[in-house]
Amino acid sequence: MKNKWIILFSIILFFGCDKEEETVEQLFTEHFQSTSSSNFQLIWQDDFNGSTLDTTKWSRISEGTPDWKNYMTTDDQVYEISNGHLHLKGIVNPDTQTDPRPYLTGGVWTRGKFNFTYGKVEVRAKMDSAQGCWPAIWLLGSTNEYGGWPDYGEIDIMEHLNFDNYIYSTIHSNTKSSPSSSTVSVNPGVFNTYGVEWYPDHIVFTLNGAATFTYYKESGADWRQWPFDRDFHLILSQQLGGSWVGSINSSQLPVDYVIDYVKYYEYVPSPAPPSGSQQYIKIQMNGNTTNTWNHLTEVTLINEGIEYVLPAGHNAPSLLGDGVGVNGASTGFFGLDANGLLEIDLGQGYDFDAIKLGVYNGDNRIYEDVEVSVSSDGVTYGNLIVEDVQSSETFALNPPVYQYIKIQMNGSTANTWSHLTEVTLINGGTTFVLPSGHDASVLLGDGIGENGASTGYYGLDSSGLLVINLGQEVLFDAVKLGVFNGDSRTYQGVEVSLSKDGVNYGPVETYDVQNYQVFF
Repeated sequence: MKNKWIILFSIILFFGCDKEEETVEQLFTEHFQSTSSSNFQLIWQDDFNGSTLDTTKWSRISEGTPDWKNYMTTDDQVYEISNGHLHLKGIVNPDTQTDPRPYLTGGVWTRGKFNFTYGKVEVRAKMDSAQGCWPAIWLLGSTNEYGGWPDYGEIDIMEHLNFDNYIYSTIHSNTKSSPSSSTVSVNPGVFNTYGVEWYPDHIVFTLNGAATFTYYKESGADWRQWPFDRDFHLILSQQLGGSWVGSINSSQLPVDYVIDYVKYYEYVPSPAPPSGSQQYIKIQMNGNTTNTWNHLTEVTLINEGIEYVLPAGHNAPSLLGDGVGVNGASTGFFGLDANGLLEIDLGQGYDFDAIKLGVYNGDNRIYEDVEVSVSSDGVTYGNLIVEDVQSSETFALNPPVYQYIKIQMNGSTANTWSHLTEVTLINGGTTFVLPSGHDASVLLGDGIGENGASTGYYGLDSSGLLVINLGQEVLFDAVKLGVFNGDSRTYQGVEVSLSKDGVNYGPVETYDVQNYQVFF
C-alpha cells in the first residue's frame, strides 16, 4: 500500500490520568460507514411490534400451483407475531382430514396493498434449516402487460435451500443477461439484513449493507431483458419441497422463519450533494489479481453519511467514456483509459468527505493499490488515498486522526508486572516505532515504571495505565504492542483506545497479548 503519513513533528509521552472514558463511535465510523443513500427515502416499514398481522400492509398467501405455493395456507398454525417478530412456519399437517396435504407453510405478500417501481428493500431475518426447507424474500411483477411468468419479471433477494451455508440472489425474465444469479456465504441461523437496491438501469443485491451482486440493463433492452420498469410487490415465504429444493424430511420439522423488520425506501432520481469546492476526481487502477482489466462498476460520493451515486455505463456523461473502457469494460462499467486512469469532471464543485468505489468481483479478484484524489481545478490534486478493493471500498478524503493513545494493562499470567516493550503506529503498511526505555522522553519516567519496568520498557503507572500524547493529531490505522515474553506468559485483557482531545476516547479494543498484537 502507498498511503502517506501525516508528518510527525514531535512526540510527547506522559503518564495517564483517570478521566472516565466515553464511547464515541462516530470518531471511528463517520468517515467509513455510509448510513443511507440519497437515492432512497424510507416511506414504508413494518417492525411487527403488534400482536397481529397488519392487514393494511400484508395478506396471507393461500395454496396455488407453483412449487412454492404447494403447502401455503392462511391457517393460524403457521403464523405468529410475538416479541417484535413475524414467524412463518413450516410444519407437518396435524389434521389431514380437514386439509389432505401433508405439510403446511406460511407466507405473506403486499400484492394489491403496496406495489412499487424502483427503490430499496431491506429485510432483517433468520431461518431454520431442514431438508426440503426453502425460505425466500422476493419481488414479483404485479402486472401482466408483458405476459405471464417469467415475462413480468422476478427479483429473488434471498433464497435458502436445505442446510446450505449460502443464499441465492437471482433475476428472472424472458431473456436474461449473464450473470443473472449469484450466491453469497451466510449463517442463516442468525439475523442478517437481506436487501436490494432497484434502479432504472441496474439492480444491486446486498447482504448486511454490502453489495454482493449487480444486474444491469443492457443498452437498447426492451421488456424481454428488462421488465423491471413496472410495479412489483414483496413476498416473504416459508416454503417446503419442490423440484429445486428436493424432498422433505418430516423428522426435521417444524421450521421457523423469523422476520424482524421490513423496510421500503422510495427511489429518488438524480440527487446531488451540497455545493462545495471539489469538482474533479482522479481514479488510478492497476488491474487485479486475475488479469490486467479494471472493471469499475460504482463511483459514489458520500457527504455526512449520505450516498450520491454517479451514473455508469451508457447513462454516464461523455467524460466517463460512455462506459466503454480500453481495459475490457462494457455497459455498466466506467471507462478508464489504457493506463487504468479515469478523471471525472462533476461539472461543478460539490462537498463530499468520502468516495466509494465498486468493482466487478465474480471470482474474488482484488484490485490492488487503487488510488483516489480530488481537485477543485483539475490541476492541483489533494492527498492521494490508496486502498485495495475487492467488492467495494470507501476512500475517506479526511480520515480520522488521533493525538492520544490510552493503553491499560493488567499484569500477566506470570506476575502482576506489565512489561510493555513496543508501541508502533501503522498506517497502510508503513510503521513508526515510538521510543521506549532510555530513549523515551523524561515524561515516561525514563523507562522506569512502577510495575517493574526498566530500560527498554515503557513506564506504566501503578494501575498499569499509559496515556501517550503524540504532540499533534496523527494519521494511522493501527497500533501494534509488543511485550516481554521470556517464559510464554500472556498479558490478559490489554485495552487500547484512541482520542483526538485526550478526554473523549473511542471504542476500547481488548486482546490478550503474548508476544505482540495489532489493535484496530
